[in-house]
Amino acid sequence: MTFTHDFPDYRIPDGTAAGIRVLLDAVREGRVEDVPKLVGPLTDAERRKALPVLKQWRKDTPELWRDEGHLLVRQGLLLAGTGCCTSAAAAVQWITSRDLWWAGHGNPQAVVGVLSDRAPEWLAEVARRLAERRTVGGWEYGLIKRLSLSAGCEPPTTDGFILGWERDIPERGKTIKEMLRDDPFLQAAVPRLFEVDEAGSTFQYCWDSDPGWPDALAALSREGLLSREMLVEGCLSRLLRGGRLSIVKGFLALLTALDLTADERAAQTLTWVRMLSGGHSLAATRAQETLAELDAAGQLETEHLIEASRAALFRSEKKIVRAQLSMLDKAIKRDPSVTDELLPVAVEAFAQEEHSLQDKALALAVRHRKHAGDAVLAELAASTRLLPSDLRERAVAGFGGAVAAEEAEPSPAEGGDVLPPVPDPERLDPAPLAPAELAEEVVALLRGKGTPAQEERALNSLVVHAHADLAGLRAALEPVVAAHREPAAWLSENVFAQALEAVVMFVMGETAAEKARTLRVQSGLGALRFRFQEYQCPHTAIWSVCLSRAAEIGARLELGDPLPFLLATPTWTTGTIDPAELAARLAAYEDSGTEPGPADLDQALLRLDREVPLEARAAADRLTSPAGRRLAAWLASGGLPDPALSRETERVRLRTPRPGVLVRTEALPGHEDYAEPFRSLLGAHDPIGAPCTCGGEGQCSPQALAVLPQHREIIAARMLSAFSSFADFDHIGQGVSVLPALTESGGPAGPATHLMVAYGLGARRAEERLFAVDAMLVLAARGLLDAEGLGRDIAELTGLRRLVLKRVVAALREVAHTGAYATVWAVLSGALPGLLAGEPAPAAGALLTLAADCAERSGARGAIPEIDELAARKGSSQLIKQASRLRAALNRDA
Repeated sequence: MTFTHDFPDYRIPDGTAAGIRVLLDAVREGRVEDVPKLVGPLTDAERRKALPVLKQWRKDTPELWRDEGHLLVRQGLLLAGTGCCTSAAAAVQWITSRDLWWAGHGNPQAVVGVLSDRAPEWLAEVARRLAERRTVGGWEYGLIKRLSLSAGCEPPTTDGFILGWERDIPERGKTIKEMLRDDPFLQAAVPRLFEVDEAGSTFQYCWDSDPGWPDALAALSREGLLSREMLVEGCLSRLLRGGRLSIVKGFLALLTALDLTADERAAQTLTWVRMLSGGHSLAATRAQETLAELDAAGQLETEHLIEASRAALFRSEKKIVRAQLSMLDKAIKRDPSVTDELLPVAVEAFAQEEHSLQDKALALAVRHRKHAGDAVLAELAASTRLLPSDLRERAVAGFGGAVAAEEAEPSPAEGGDVLPPVPDPERLDPAPLAPAELAEEVVALLRGKGTPAQEERALNSLVVHAHADLAGLRAALEPVVAAHREPAAWLSENVFAQALEAVVMFVMGETAAEKARTLRVQSGLGALRFRFQEYQCPHTAIWSVCLSRAAEIGARLELGDPLPFLLATPTWTTGTIDPAELAARLAAYEDSGTEPGPADLDQALLRLDREVPLEARAAADRLTSPAGRRLAAWLASGGLPDPALSRETERVRLRTPRPGVLVRTEALPGHEDYAEPFRSLLGAHDPIGAPCTCGGEGQCSPQALAVLPQHREIIAARMLSAFSSFADFDHIGQGVSVLPALTESGGPAGPATHLMVAYGLGARRAEERLFAVDAMLVLAARGLLDAEGLGRDIAELTGLRRLVLKRVVAALREVAHTGAYATVWAVLSGALPGLLAGEPAPAAGALLTLAADCAERSGARGAIPEIDELAARKGSSQLIKQASRLRAALNRDA
């Protein structure tokens, strides 16, 4: 049967030799089974003549065709082209071409069959080149395997080949041990399993019918098919390198299956020590257990115990630190003569942050002090400076005069917290970018990569050059438009890129019409006006502002009356405009007789700085145009007022099983006098009673804050719905970076700002939480942080299950590490009553440890009833111990 209907016109050139013509006929008719026997009789010269025709046919075949007929033609092209390539490099390139490789998935043996007449060296070279590709899929592995077997050569054990070999071993109806025993590549492939990073990911699995890889490898070593020494050395070296949890678990399972003898474990002492130093926590735990067994059997030298202890006591895993302290305790009990060597190592745990570990190390030092020499006791006394005050007091009692001579309790830092310097906003260069420089900037901004300041300067530069030299601007932008391949999609994360794209299209005029059709973007004023005039809500209003300005710029260009420059271009990086500078811009408009754009003027007024110098008022009073009189009245009235705010808690619903806390903003007086989208932007925002139906839930970006740079609460309230999800979901890099811009904005830092910081402190990723740490420090340095209020927010959100306390504690600990102990204590003092009401959270022990540290270091005083009640309980848990410690710190004067 032939499949030629709707196919490209596969022409065979006139004068084609008979043998080549028969082969080409078989390809275009889809007779795949005939191709190998038709390629075989061809000479190398004939194959080289057939190859250009096959290349052209491959190029003409539509890539998306997938039905049966097209698949047969592609399979024929794959086999014929492979057989006609006379060099190994060309054959690999043909086999792996993007438009053909999938056609051979079902039968790699067919490709090998078409190469059956090649020399073994040639086949081995093809296998090697295939194996050296960056990725080797299942089909490629099957092909490499068959080529290597046909060539009778060792397989090319590249990383990709080994991963393919590992995936290929399991087979239904046979155990892995049976498959490995009969595998021809066993000896070559197994040693490489310990060297390839992603190998061994399935070693952790076993089944009722098959114990899995570890049991199989260990059994084959007992049978003499694999070297036991190679397996042991390879397994330990792989565990030393670490890796993903699943891989570490797999090689630990292999180590268990190998069941090392006492002599084998002792021979690897240095390996266990190194594994304890830098290995994965699971591998380090196994190494520590092995070293403990060696130590108990008297097979661990003191120098190795010291080296292992220094490594273990530096780790962050509390379980490992406790176990190592216990090992040191047993070693000293067993042989007191090593006290002077081991005790200074044990007290290195004083540097741990966890109070219970410091406590355990101190107890060990006090217990064995009687066997220590004077020099060691002096060293121990010096180390107690690392301990918190309550443990230093115990050290004084335990060591007597040696510690009493030291400063038992350093006084709280004088002068308050160590806070970062308040960053000043950077003043922007008012000069527009040169056309060539502007074109380069536009390329980056269309991809959504840029700050609000860069975006505004580029927009103003487009307007300035369109007014002064439209032809020159078009010449500079022509290469940018020609290379622009993907549209800045509507409703994307950076809406400014969409507005900028529209302005560029307006500037280019008719020359951009074809590009707009190619990109399938809605261009023109109608499309832009639809986007910012319809379906208004407080969320869409934020990003509709820049679209409305773009439409305004486009309308002036179409009317042949372009603006000379924009009024709303910021003076500073925050988006704020100097009132004196806006007065000067309007004066220039009056001198030239230019009528301002309404949206541009509205945006400029909303960006004005709150601080208005007298000279700026005087300059505004001298203006005579309607826009100038509006500016003068604006400055005289004090500008845009702050809205009334209220915190509200979401109701529990099917879609919100974990409600959060959001902020309602009342409508600003006179907001109805504005055109859209400013009317909606300044209107009421009720996220609970009248939730938004736009689906956007606010744009969490510095661009949004630049719309109202002196009224951060209005924007923050509209971003909360989206921002609150960052504490629940993994959105690394999406939205959390808005916090630095939030702290640099102007206006009061009210409930919306503090709730955003609280949500940020509970973000999933540690790197995301650092944004909230920086924001908290900057707000404190500016005198805008309501620390106790932030603590109450944290307690409320934790009670609503919107924050994980463990993450918040880790973030606050980072703040404390900067020296802001009093600030962190103020936050915790506001959070503790709510967090300790009822049953304490799982991370309450760590919370109280941090609270006690900060209270001691900041000199905090004053009782907290919940702490007193908890400290009065009976028991020896860390929670009760830390509560007692905190109570003692807060009542020190009494």
